[in-house]
Amino acid sequence: MKKSMASPVTPIKTAFQSGEIIELIHRLDGIKIDPVRLHYYEKTGLIKASIRPAQGCGRHKLYSFSDLILLRWFLQLRKQGLSMQRVRKGIAYLRKNMPKHLDEPLEHNLFFVTDGCDLFMLGDDQEAISLVTSPGQQYFGVVVFDFKKMIDNTLQAITEEAA
Repeated sequence: MKKSMASPVTPIKTAFQSGEIIELIHRLDGIKIDPVRLHYYEKTGLIKASIRPAQGCGRHKLYSFSDLILLRWFLQLRKQGLSMQRVRKGIAYLRKNMPKHLDEPLEHNLFFVTDGCDLFMLGDDQEAISLVTSPGQQYFGVVVFDFKKMIDNTLQAITEEAA
């Protein structure tokens, strides 16, 4: 699915309950997480239910499409061997200095790069920027994760589920 700059692609579904997040991640990435782990990621600030946080008995948390993409990205980086501390540091840098990349993932053509120790972002301007070791410094690395492909296959899975 190719996105044109004139009319951005909108996910067919924009709000997800915990069970849907867990099932989509398992189906798309083969990674099993349980509700306790998801709650831990939220409690420690890695992700948040940005549409509707927990509000007592009977009201489910609702995660946005961006929340889903961020969690998938985090889990993929962990699967690639990056330590949780380094991934968290990279996410913290993005949240502080480039929040639009996390809040509006469909608007950016992003690739993430690692050398096993650092996490780099290759953005729209084709510069590799360190997110962990020397935040903001430009580097060259090896592409290991295609963020756009992850967004596209998430959109496809949601569309198929809605049909």
